[in-house]
Amino acid sequence: MAVSPSSSVRQAREALAQRLRDIRIEAGLSARAIAQAAGWHESKCSRIEHARTPPSADDIRAWCAACGAESEIPDLLASLRAADSAYVDWRRLQVTGLKHLQQSYVPLYERTRRFRGYQPAVFPGMLQTPGYATALLGEHRRRAPCTRRLA
Repeated sequence: MAVSPSSSVRQAREALAQRLRDIRIEAGLSARAIAQAAGWHESKCSRIEHARTPPSADDIRAWCAACGAESEIPDLLASLRAADSAYVDWRRLQVTGLKHLQQSYVPLYERTRRFRGYQPAVFPGMLQTPGYATALLGEHRRRAPCTRRLA
């Protein structure tokens, strides 16, 4: 079963945060040392490492410089751009509505002869009523507030 775009964005940001933490640990530095070297409040390191705040490109450069891991910068910046791009794409879908995305799956459903799936938390999409789907998406929106606004 496909992973939702919002889950993919979250996972990409968490993976980037874990990579930054690993770089810090491999360098033998504390979060406080990174913060001091970069001129940040030490809580910023915690927010970045726990994927609560996505790092900026300058944050990644400062982090890697403090850890002596400048060779990691291009790959980390590519990961950041990929996560940000996926986030912007997902937000555009939400702003314009998911109707177009949902309609793009209709031909696949029409061709499908056997459908198997397991979902312990919600009814599969094909069995959802409009009211159920509206309530489900509303609950998702309340639980996952946006951290950035689209430009």
